Amino acid sequence: MADLVALSVVALPLWFVVSVWAGIDATRHSSHNAFLWGFSVFVGGVLGLALYLNLGRDEPGVGRRAAGQSASPNGVPSVRTETVTCPNCHSLEESGRDTCRFCGESL
Repeated sequence: MADLVALSVVALPLWFVVSVWAGIDATRHSSHNAFLWGFSVFVGGVLGLALYLNLGRDEPGVGRRAAGQSASPNGVPSVRTETVTCPNCHSLEESGRDTCRFCGESL
């Protein structure tokens, strides 16, 4: 019993630090809510951390970017291209495309 208490005294603060790191990292690398990612990691455990690392991180610097801008290869923000919604599968596609890249429907 004492071993379990000692383990939880060490593990719980360590896991709290990991979840705070995930929240701070999500402000810089995710377009989603950083608090929710931190909370998901804290509650979800290793599965929550794995989900954040695989799904939550969009690209470097996306969380702090102004709306309507994306990073170009040289790091200078550029204006996003216009998008259209596919009438069949409702995915967002660039306006210059003729067909949807997911379902093949004509745009």
